[in-house]
Amino acid sequence: MKVITNFKEFEAQPSAVAIGFFDGVHKGHVTLLHQLTQQAKLRGLQSVVITFAKHPREILGASYVPKLLTIKDERIDLIAKHGVDVCVVLDANKDLFELSSRYFMKHYLVEKLQTKYLLVGYDHHFGNDRENGYDYYKQLGEACDIDVDRTVPFQVNNTNVSSSAVRKILGEGQVKQAINYLGYPYFICGTVVSGQKVGRTIGFPTANIAINDVRKLLPKHGVYAVRAKLDNDDTIYNGMLYIGERPTFVTGSIAKSIEVHLFNFSGDIYHRKIRIDFLQYVRDEARFDSPDSLARQLQIDRDDLQLWFKDQKFD
Repeated sequence: MKVITNFKEFEAQPSAVAIGFFDGVHKGHVTLLHQLTQQAKLRGLQSVVITFAKHPREILGASYVPKLLTIKDERIDLIAKHGVDVCVVLDANKDLFELSSRYFMKHYLVEKLQTKYLLVGYDHHFGNDRENGYDYYKQLGEACDIDVDRTVPFQVNNTNVSSSAVRKILGEGQVKQAINYLGYPYFICGTVVSGQKVGRTIGFPTANIAINDVRKLLPKHGVYAVRAKLDNDDTIYNGMLYIGERPTFVTGSIAKSIEVHLFNFSGDIYHRKIRIDFLQYVRDEARFDSPDSLARQLQIDRDDLQLWFKDQKFD
């Protein structure tokens, strides 16, 4: 997949186009991408996705801080897995979002991208006239010689899969259900940093993780079954991860701590990059009366999870 950052880099040829932020590139997005690439092949067009470096609401409101399922590079990597020819990643400003859908379609889709087929999500709107929708885009398309089509909702258990739906269930700790919505385990990426090394004193050394982007959504506080991969290491490690405020050792409000204990691993991994895949919610965050009582619970967690991992099948 070719990635470009502005329309000037586009090598103009008749195209099939989809527009969106595609946060999470979940199963609903994948359905759209497959429809886009199939129609492009049937019509002899190149498939083009237009997305944005920042969340549109972040661009329109400087104080808005999104909670992202995927940061920019993660989104691009996921889109690339689905056969798209070109991804246009716009570092857009307010001016672009203040254009009408009519102007955008004529001056960008037609003149710059030679769009012949436009695929929109079932609830997607673009331009400053967001009260308009598919029927209006269809009319504009007829005037511009663009065949406008739309996808149907992708459902899991009678729920429309959307980025907001994924955020909701992750906020509830339902990472197993998130896999059903996303098509892959929800993940975070970061760097292993030095912590207070309390885990070592109770027999559970942990790697403290600083995530790559503060806008990345973290699931509900608690303990999770995870798989981890370190940079320059093909091994995938099973483990358990904690997200929370460490109430056994800290009083008062502090920044969230992200700590992972990897099974069957020893060594210094400070400053290394790490990716964590969330597989199962284990239990809520809790305050223990003493470090010893916490250690006993962690031992139970580890024993239970090692048995759980033996029953799992991974690709």
